[in-house]
Amino acid sequence: MDFDALLKLLQDWTNRVPLIILGSGASVPFHLPSMWTLGDHLKKSISFADADDKKQFEEFKTTFDMVGDLETTLLQLQLRPNVLKEIIFETWRLVNKHDLEAYEKILNKKVEFPLADITRHLISAAQRKLSIVTTNYDRLAEYAASLSHAFICTGYTQNYFGHFSKLIHQQDLTKLNGFSGQVNIWKVHGSLDWFKSKEEVDFHLPLRQTIPTDFKPSIVTPGLSKYLETQLEPFRTIFTEADSEIEKAVSYLCIGYGFNDIHVQPKLLTQIKSGKPIIVITKELTPKTKESIIDSKCKQYILIEEANKKDTRIYSSSFAGEQIVPDVSYWTLGEYLKLIKS
Repeated sequence: MDFDALLKLLQDWTNRVPLIILGSGASVPFHLPSMWTLGDHLKKSISFADADDKKQFEEFKTTFDMVGDLETTLLQLQLRPNVLKEIIFETWRLVNKHDLEAYEKILNKKVEFPLADITRHLISAAQRKLSIVTTNYDRLAEYAASLSHAFICTGYTQNYFGHFSKLIHQQDLTKLNGFSGQVNIWKVHGSLDWFKSKEEVDFHLPLRQTIPTDFKPSIVTPGLSKYLETQLEPFRTIFTEADSEIEKAVSYLCIGYGFNDIHVQPKLLTQIKSGKPIIVITKELTPKTKESIIDSKCKQYILIEEANKKDTRIYSSSFAGEQIVPDVSYWTLGEYLKLIKS
């Protein structure tokens, strides 16, 4: 491997200002729950009085114990309404708890936050505009954009009682006075800040510590229910915008994304198979990532993961097989950013 040549590729593809795709791996450093952690929490924290609900939830627990994966479990069950509601509410509570803890740590500078650094770097190189597509519920993308002094566009007005509008993103918000630029954040599975009232009105209610009375969180849980939920607003518009961003992007930077989501990956795979460059940085590349990129013989890729608990493993379209770079952690966003700025 010619590392200098690889470094030039990394810098070139990143400084073209890629579309950022954030997966669950991007949240792990802040102790946001993994799918396994979430499933184990649901199993231990939910109970039902209704006999049919109780029976189905026992089936959920048995299946989860057997397969060890929340999404696989939920894909096997057509959840009763009350069971689904409790799973959504308890999911929100657990993720929100850890998100607010991360917020406090970031606010008090008790933790490094390289996502803010790379957001700031890319806004300055991109004519004041950056787009992020994420499958995560947490607010880390919003925190990063806020610390970059950017105007945030999620499809909702950024008010204490924000409303959803299809028109917000149709304006050029890059030159608003007092902002460094514009960051579009398309949250295809919903957000901790989004709720639906009992009248089915969509609200943005930021940094809630509890779910408001008579509201339900607008988050899409894994499983069969997400196929229905994502046909409704606000998700219909958000998917359309995310697809548009993927199609028009010149390159892609995937952070902790495992290529296991049916909503993001089909459009993305079409684009990278056509020759657009993609960089993936993550602690561990999923089999689906390697299958989708390496086995599919994509033309321009660099995949970076941890190796041997202290090294970095790299796969690239520019050389055969894998290469190990000893005693560095380029798979972490902070170390990756040092490479880009070197």
